[in-house]
Amino acid sequence: MRIGVVGASYAQGTHLPVYAALAAEGVVELVAVATAHRETAEAVAEKYGARPHVGFEALCADPDVDLVDVATRPSGHREMVLAALDAGKDVLCEAPLAPTVADGEAMAAALGGQRGIVDMQSRFRHGLVELRRLVRDGFVGRVDNVAVEAFYPTFTQPAAVAGSGWCADARFGASSLRVHGLHTTDLLRWTFGELTDVRGTVATRQPEWPGGVAATSVDSAAYTARTADGAVVSLHTSWVAPFGAGFRLLVHGSGGMLLAEAAGHTGHFPVRLSGTRDGDLRELVPAEGGATDPFAALVRALAVGDHTDLPTFADGIAALRVADAAEAAG
Repeated sequence: MRIGVVGASYAQGTHLPVYAALAAEGVVELVAVATAHRETAEAVAEKYGARPHVGFEALCADPDVDLVDVATRPSGHREMVLAALDAGKDVLCEAPLAPTVADGEAMAAALGGQRGIVDMQSRFRHGLVELRRLVRDGFVGRVDNVAVEAFYPTFTQPAAVAGSGWCADARFGASSLRVHGLHTTDLLRWTFGELTDVRGTVATRQPEWPGGVAATSVDSAAYTARTADGAVVSLHTSWVAPFGAGFRLLVHGSGGMLLAEAAGHTGHFPVRLSGTRDGDLRELVPAEGGATDPFAALVRALAVGDHTDLPTFADGIAALRVADAAEAAG
């Protein structure tokens, strides 16, 4: 699988190093990198042994690229994804898939025989894979209640604001439910099925981020929902919690309980899984693994053609619909 990457800011933290490592193993080939500026494109391409392109259009037209990885802010996704699909390429798009459901639907409608995958890589974190397996194998019996708390100090920290300050601007398709929270919504859907009767409340509690950055995006949000078989689900999340302790997911069932915990966003932090069927809570999976492991596992699945658990454009749109419903109350 020959890969071209659009964007070099966020991509240098996870995507490009993973591609380089997998290329050394012969799993993929990193062919090209595109940015809006020639100097950046050439510097990044040289670092990773790839071909530089100025602008996503040139990369999409590159005949040596099989899959285009769109690793930019969501406001640019629709145009870039449509260009890649028009060129006959498969696409891996960073989450969120798009700023709006309508944009996501336009991207999905443009799929022909190509693969359209969304980088909701938490599905590949080992502790969460095991949680899903146990739920489906009946470890907790009938699932009755699912509760998630995800409180992160992300944008109380100057370094995070400097690197991803666009998240402050709602016009770019950002909110705590549409970035970090989107991965959690995808995990809930993937594990427990479709979410219905979504009702939420949201707020912008921190109108200014470090460095004097004005913030208009939703930074604190909560919603409740139901699964198809009637379980009650809740998510409460914020990315401006100075003392946020990370991610905590509780599954209560008629015959057991499961607890997944991580010190931060599950796409980048290892997950510890514990459970009980007799009242004695025991560790089932230790919090092990690196920050890039889930993304590497997703790319491996793509490369070998194992599409079983890959998040599709349809999954990305469904997660956006949940965010829409939760944020509708304002």
